[in-house]
Amino acid sequence: MHIKLGRSVGVVAMALGLGVPACGGSSDDAAPAGGGSGGVATGGGGGASGAATGGAAGAGSGGAAGTGTGGAAGTGTGGVAGSGTGGGTGLTANGCLKDEYDGVVYVNYDQFNVPVGSHCEGTNQQDIQGVERLVFLGDSITAGTPPTPAGQFYRTQLTNMVKQKWPNVQVDDCSAWGAQVEDFLGGGKQIAKCFPSTEQKKTLVIITMGGNDLASMAKAKKTASEASGQIAQVLADMKAAVEWLKSPTNFPNGSYVIFANIYEYTDLFADLSSCPTGLVAGFSGEWLAGTSVLVQLREGYMSIAKDTGADMMFLGETFCGHGFKAGDASGQCYRGPNTPTWFDISCIHPTPDGHSQIAKMFMDIVNE
Repeated sequence: MHIKLGRSVGVVAMALGLGVPACGGSSDDAAPAGGGSGGVATGGGGGASGAATGGAAGAGSGGAAGTGTGGAAGTGTGGVAGSGTGGGTGLTANGCLKDEYDGVVYVNYDQFNVPVGSHCEGTNQQDIQGVERLVFLGDSITAGTPPTPAGQFYRTQLTNMVKQKWPNVQVDDCSAWGAQVEDFLGGGKQIAKCFPSTEQKKTLVIITMGGNDLASMAKAKKTASEASGQIAQVLADMKAAVEWLKSPTNFPNGSYVIFANIYEYTDLFADLSSCPTGLVAGFSGEWLAGTSVLVQLREGYMSIAKDTGADMMFLGETFCGHGFKAGDASGQCYRGPNTPTWFDISCIHPTPDGHSQIAKMFMDIVNE
């Protein structure tokens, strides 16, 4: 059960993908050039647009997303236990996430009418069967970073889970530290690297991406109007990539895509110093346009899922309350006393437990 106290309506939250090298790992020239799809929240007042502020999370009565292993965890009344078979649960995103979006930061996913899985960990649009190839694309969350051992990266754990379901699956990884959304089809050309020609195998593509794009906007302290063009480009690049990956021309025997949205380490508190090593990345002060950017990107990602038939995982919502302000009961995402932190000493990469949670969430979406 989430327990929380009232918060000031003046808080403005923003998820930033900080470009902080992982600390405590091996020292070499391959230290991460940037963060993953995560980051920190910045604060202030005003600057929110549309549904960015105010109001409770509205419709639906599903259980809240969280650390449950079967049905929806939390206090919701509409969660359905078990793995299910996809669709027809009657759950809504805002019902599942009502405890995450009952404060001043509000993302309206249900405007897109995308079905949500009984696990409340993401959408449920694809009936994933007969996978012959598993491909990872994205940033350092997927590539993995020290101090987490390689065997505990979510990518490794998820690979093992998928191989239990489809033992002969081919596995490839084209993710990279510091990658941005443009690196799917341009820049680092991750898609071309993993798919140099038409793919005949039925393929499952797993993605974390977007945090480093967010970081560039935050470092520049862009206003909402200044950020609008970059937001539009990020979403356009993301949509183009997912459309390519879902195209029957490129995958004549079928493909499935699951991508995570963006997480952040301050639990929507805007306290950039909550992670002791946060200053290493050079972030300080507040970014008052942060809420507007966060809402536009998260809703934009859901719009992409709607338009392409891919699935989006609620990474940001599930990790909220597991950041460096997890113990503050006034937090919008407060999950109770002694809640573990799922971000490591780099501030923006998952701990081994965080990696395990990501692997579980992706697999829950695969299974349903």
